[in-house]
Parts: sequence; structure tokens; C-alpha cells
Amino acid sequence: MKNLWVLPLLSALLLSGCAESGLNASDGSRLTGTGGSTARMTISGDYLYAIAGSQVQLFDISTPAAPAPWTQVQLDWDIQTLFPYENYLLVGAADGLHILDNTDPASPQYVGDFQHARTIDPVVAQNDIAYVTLKVDTSQPANGIENQMNIIDISDVTQPVLLDTIPMQGPAGLAVSGTRLHVCDGVAGIKTFDITNPTVPVIDNTVAGVDCSDLIAANNLLYVIDDGGLTQFDTTTGTPLTISAIATEPVVYSVAR
Repeated sequence: MKNLWVLPLLSALLLSGCAESGLNASDGSRLTGTGGSTARMTISGDYLYAIAGSQVQLFDISTPAAPAPWTQVQLDWDIQTLFPYENYLLVGAADGLHILDNTDPASPQYVGDFQHARTIDPVVAQNDIAYVTLKVDTSQPANGIENQMNIIDISDVTQPVLLDTIPMQGPAGLAVSGTRLHVCDGVAGIKTFDITNPTVPVIDNTVAGVDCSDLIAANNLLYVIDDGGLTQFDTTTGTPLTISAIATEPVVYSVAR
């Protein structure tokens, strides 16, 4: 008898944590890597942060060859995603967006939150504006939430303010870079918004037929992950143009008994 494990290879490597180091955040923050909006790990300065149940576990990575467990930040929320923004950590949780002051990377401190009905909420931010997608969970009892994207003013991190809500079809991950906001919107494809006015996103174009789970925008490139693999787009013109696509197959490990 053999036991088989099927592992989603690429999404685990690319989007559950950090992409290749050396990519810079669009807001100029002290990132050493760029992660997707659904990432459960992120890096800021000499520390790696990882979601572990209701805690954020810190690791000191000042010596990369010997990462050391540091401290744990206990949170009372069903936390799901981490996104570093300037001197803050934006925590996507089932009940809302929560903000930790990360001025001291060794000791993040809670400063504020924006609460909503319980659902998964990936988040990205730029120029004091956070973009959060809320997707209906059909496996849970109806809670009145609709598929949408929230635009939230976080200029006062102690009191985030909802500015607008944009209806969506089935939103998941999203990425912001410069004057473009890219959103995975289920069967509707990848939607690109012009955010020249960051508080009023205007739909610019849509890449149809791409039902993605998350994406990363960096250096005029868009890395998109879906069930079939990784697709790379050039966004220099504002309209995503396909450069390459890598189909991924599950890696199967077998162990004989």
C-alpha cells in the first residue's frame, strides 16, 4: 500500500510567502521581497512574519543561513493574510482589516482596524489607501455580504474609513503598482483599474478567461497564479500583455509501507 500526497507546488513557493528578494515595493518601504495579497508570510527588514493560528510568529533572519525564532504576537482574530505597508503590517482577517505598527520590526503593535461581515479579505495598500476584496463564501450561511472591493482611507491608521465599495463577481487576490490596480475577479478575469485618483478606481481593461487566485505586480510585470500554473504579463502599456505561461502539474510523492 502506498500513501500519496499532492502538493500545489508553484502557489506554495510563490504566493504563500515572498517572491524573489530584490523586488521593491511600490511605496518604497523597507521590503526585501514582494509577496502576493493572499500571502501568509512576509519579510520586513531583518524579520520574517508568518501566520500561525491566531498568532504572528516572528523570525530573526539577520543571519539568513540561521533564522532564529523571535517572538509571537497574539491576535484575537481569524487572521489569514499579511501585507507590509510603509511602517505597518496590514492583517487581513475573517472579520476585517487590522493594522499593526511595525516601526519596531521586532515588536509589532496593534493600532487600528476596519471591521466587516465575516469573509476572506486579501488586502494591498499604496499612498494611504487600502484596497480590500470581499468574496462570498458559498460554504457558509448567508451573512449579507456581497462580492465587492472596498476602498479604505488609512491615512489615520487608528481609524480606517470606508470611502467606497465596488461590486465584483468573485474577487480574490489583488496587486497595486503605480497608477494601476489589478484584481483577480473569478470568471470575470483579471480587472485592471486606473487609480490616478486612488480613491476612485476606474476600470481600464479586463483580461478574460483567467480565473486567478492571486498576483504580484513589480517592475512593469504581472505574475499571475491560477489552478493551471503561472502566467507572466507585461504591463508597460497599462494593458497586460502575455509574455509567458508555465503550466504546473501536482508533484506526487509516494511512500511505501
